[in-house]
Amino acid sequence: MLPDTAMDNDEVLALVRKEFSGPAEEWIGVEQTIRYVFDRCNTKTRYLDQSTTLMPAEFATQAAQACLERTGVSATDLDLVVYGGIARGNFEPATAAEVAGLLGARPLHAVDVTCACAGLIEAMHTVAGYFALHPEMKTALVCAGELTRDRIAYDMGSLQDVAVFAAGLTLGNAAAAMVVSREPLPGGSARLEGIFHKTLCEHYDLCKTPIDGHFTSKSKELFALSVHVPPAIREMLGELGWSSEEIDHYALHQPSEAVLERVFTELGARPQACVHTHSLFGNTASTAWALALEYRLEHGTVEPGDKIVMASAAAGFTIVGAAAVWEG
Repeated sequence: MLPDTAMDNDEVLALVRKEFSGPAEEWIGVEQTIRYVFDRCNTKTRYLDQSTTLMPAEFATQAAQACLERTGVSATDLDLVVYGGIARGNFEPATAAEVAGLLGARPLHAVDVTCACAGLIEAMHTVAGYFALHPEMKTALVCAGELTRDRIAYDMGSLQDVAVFAAGLTLGNAAAAMVVSREPLPGGSARLEGIFHKTLCEHYDLCKTPIDGHFTSKSKELFALSVHVPPAIREMLGELGWSSEEIDHYALHQPSEAVLERVFTELGARPQACVHTHSLFGNTASTAWALALEYRLEHGTVEPGDKIVMASAAAGFTIVGAAAVWEG
């Protein structure tokens, strides 16, 4: 689910120009560097919510309501709600409890998972763990509502500022929700086959969003860590007896098209299996891979038996992925 307002690169650059605090003669260099970042990432459009009152829980609830309606599941059927987004409006209660309350769910398990841009996949991992331990649980909802608002820095006064703040200019807002059930869902569903998680914690300081500050990213160093993604995916696939070349659909996090191309090339993925949506939506944090999967389901061809890989690399440096088979 996307906000109504789409912004192109020129509109975002206009905001930076308005807030620019450096010497006038340095603006050209700042603008050229930001445009270079956009070109490398293939950033074209992102959707940014203009409301000052919409809360992440409310945004996630909008996506959850649409998801429940599409799958024919009632909020009162839910046994578990897991919120996996970065954005949250309160330290307490759990955002999952807010979503469940807004949905009108009956008493259930509600918990948040914080794992940067990998949080929504980690939410599925959490559901799998709950299901393994609680046979009475049948149906769960995972969701996220990513709103950036004042977390994006437009006030840049130097090329040094651009180095740490420019990645924020590629961010977009989106909400996503999925039902996880022990039984296939009407209208189509994917059977979860495996999940992996790996955190290379020595790189924890490369990307941050302080509680009271702006999103910063040492993008060059962070993107260099993408070399760890293909081996992690291959390891999961090897445990399933799958090869990376036979995957039919790769719905991955979308920080940059150039980074994704390196990952896909290293995996030996078939071109038709690779989903690129960064140019359409920007980097929508934990929901980016979900938008990519939804785009493939809506605009591509997904057949029963197709193998799907979902994965996200995130601040931490964390890599989380899942493998599934589409059941139609």
